Amino acid sequence: MVKDELEEFSKLADQYIITCDHASLAALVESYTKQDFTFSHPLYEAHYLYCLGNCYSKLYETRKTEWYSDDLMKSVIFYRKAIHTLPKANWQEHVNNIHAYDSLRSMIETNLANRLSSQGRALCCIPHYDKAISIDNNPVAIISKANNELFLGNSLYDEGHSEYHYFIAYNLLKKGLDNFKKQYPEQKESLEDGGRLHNFQKWFEDNFEISSFDYFMKYTEKLTSIKQKKYFEWCAKNKLFL
Repeated sequence: MVKDELEEFSKLADQYIITCDHASLAALVESYTKQDFTFSHPLYEAHYLYCLGNCYSKLYETRKTEWYSDDLMKSVIFYRKAIHTLPKANWQEHVNNIHAYDSLRSMIETNLANRLSSQGRALCCIPHYDKAISIDNNPVAIISKANNELFLGNSLYDEGHSEYHYFIAYNLLKKGLDNFKKQYPEQKESLEDGGRLHNFQKWFEDNFEISSFDYFMKYTEKLTSIKQKKYFEWCAKNKLFL
């Protein structure tokens, strides 16, 4: 598959997604996944796999199936394949090529995180949101992660741990508001007056002082052994704090 063919597939996929032509989208995906393609560049293959992930993601949303649905699982699989296929940026390449790698990686990581979150994998998705944010401050990833942190906070019984996740969600929300114009329409709605995240922001500011969270930044754990130290380092590296 050369660049022109990829652009044609991507254009059709976007058209069917935007117009909600789900029958045509399903037929398009079926026709392409039945074929074996070779690609002139790994970036094109990664983009193709990313587009397939987007197609299955839309079909999952349309069919309103359960979290274990085939469409949802396939979207996750294709996003993971896209990340694996995407070449590492060669700093000797033209700056536009490097930007293309980074931009695609950020979009893949964000969409993969969103679909993992749809599966209820609220911890698994965090590293992918973080990766997207670290690349280009992806505004969609910022607000999506804020929603995920809010979900975690609402799911825990320990108030201290819940408040920590609310604190993270609040900071992300403030950051996301700085890029309001770049958000998806449904995210903008949530951020506007009366929206879910707008109401959360007001509730947080009415009930907490930012300085009260300094404890989380300054707290240190007294370690009793090297084994315990390695365990905590592993937990921190894998973001397993609850």
